[in-house]
Amino acid sequence: MKKFLIMCAVLFIANVGCKKTNIDGGRLCGCSPVVGPQLNLVIRNSAGEDLLNDKTAGAYSKDKIEFFMKDGNGKVVPINFGIRPPFSYSDGKFNFNTLFSDAIGVLQESTDKIIYLKLGSGGLHELKFTVNESRLDMEKLLIDDKEAERAKSNAANFPIIFYLTE
Repeated sequence: MKKFLIMCAVLFIANVGCKKTNIDGGRLCGCSPVVGPQLNLVIRNSAGEDLLNDKTAGAYSKDKIEFFMKDGNGKVVPINFGIRPPFSYSDGKFNFNTLFSDAIGVLQESTDKIIYLKLGSGGLHELKFTVNESRLDMEKLLIDDKEAERAKSNAANFPIIFYLTE
């Protein structure tokens, strides 16, 4: 019984004493979850069709997409990404596949915050972003120096999704 009470006390103290989020601007502790900005990007053609859906003519498969950044020496550094299928949320359904990456959190401390996206044999797109520090979300995305359209939703847990029209 003593061991059980000691273990409960240790768990209680660890839980209360450990800061879970960066609310007051202080440093996070080792038990804080790793949360950072995530890029969610829909790629569509001028007719509004999903270019990440393999049933669409001219669609891009994952192996035809290059997603990278350049380090201080100009060396190309690949960024991990995936293709997320359409999903349902509280009051509806989002009908597009999305290119997503949470690996861009590394760029959050960078001064340039530039990502490069190459789709198939087409041109190279330059993506720049700003991050909302309090929410750790992407606040604004510029694609080739033009502000990207943002998906609209009233759902609280709906991710921030941007559109790129090819």
